[in-house]
Amino acid sequence: MDALISIHMAELLGRSVLFDETILTMSSSHLVKGGFVCAIMAHIWVSEPGGSAFESRAKQFDNRLTLIAALLASVFAEALALVLANGLEFRLRPLLVPELEMPVPERLSEYAANMAASSSFPSDHAVLFSAITTGIFLVSRRLGLFVAAYCLVFIAFPRVYLGLHYVSDILVGAIIGMVCTVVGVKILRRVPLMRVPVRLSYSHPAVIAPLSFLFLFQVATMLEDARDFLQIVKSVQPTEEMRL
Repeated sequence: MDALISIHMAELLGRSVLFDETILTMSSSHLVKGGFVCAIMAHIWVSEPGGSAFESRAKQFDNRLTLIAALLASVFAEALALVLANGLEFRLRPLLVPELEMPVPERLSEYAANMAASSSFPSDHAVLFSAITTGIFLVSRRLGLFVAAYCLVFIAFPRVYLGLHYVSDILVGAIIGMVCTVVGVKILRRVPLMRVPVRLSYSHPAVIAPLSFLFLFQVATMLEDARDFLQIVKSVQPTEEMRL
């Protein structure tokens, strides 16, 4: 089934340069992907639910607690996805499989060497954004379904269309993200320490707001900066002289 879908995408790819370039731009845009999803989370964070002042404050506090737990769970899910990608059997991305004969856009072919070194299974995009979407759904079903549809069209489809992932990469990644968030939120909400940042968001908003922005920025950019710093740590291997 995976191969058949990828072959069908290969038949469509290349028919319209404008469409292909649009999909490629969306696929590489942090604004379209993480930026939009994190904006929805920011909207929920500042929204004041209806009801009396006490009920509204209590509901908002609960929503913020869930969002923080979901964000932490999504980071864990992303880390788990990287571990699985490195630990499971390597899977070449569809656009690099000669038998599929996918006409790779020129801008995308420039990154072929890097993509050949990373396994397509599971999709870390699907893991991260599925985890975040699940967190949004736990707060608001209406917004959760809307974000799920958005991620399907603007995040999942482009990655299958361009041959960056098989459908199963996306599906398994989405399941991992959902499970991590559901379990993670259930556990983290019971941790008393988790309530501290929520309380500080009311008593010290000038401190929490910029910290929240930085955290959401990292999530919106797929934790790229954090990954780069980790690569630096991995690349620094102590020499024999340093050991002595």
